[in-house]
Amino acid sequence: MPKGGTIKINNPPPQPIIGPPPKSQKYKGVKHTIMVMSGKGGGVGKSTVSVNLAVTLANQSLKTGLIDADINGPDDPKMLGADNEKLYAQGDKILPVKTRYGVDLVSMGFILPTEDTAVIWRGGALRHKAIQQFLEDVMWGGRGTT
Repeated sequence: MPKGGTIKINNPPPQPIIGPPPKSQKYKGVKHTIMVMSGKGGGVGKSTVSVNLAVTLANQSLKTGLIDADINGPDDPKMLGADNEKLYAQGDKILPVKTRYGVDLVSMGFILPTEDTAVIWRGGALRHKAIQQFLEDVMWGGRGTT
């Protein structure tokens, strides 16, 4: 006589809800975000593309902000003619630098004492925190962020 057992069949998991994520309340006033990145690394033109895209959008009378997320070699301030500027705060918010091209800019280049100052941060946590602060703690004032 064969020994029998019970076979339990589980129900399949519920279908995932597919759709856009809910709107974040952290970035109020930011209508559109464009990220320029590369898997190859440095020297491929990310800053050139970002700056030219931001200036082009600003020239079309769009409120445009640019976050220079290159922590080790922030070139955007120099490319936008704002390399002698500094960041200031108003209350608990950082004020972006207003460039002559109509692009509001935030960059690590405004925080470093000189352009030759090395930024040596171990691990990704500090880099992530700096970029997060540029995203969340800057007074963009209704600008779309490039």
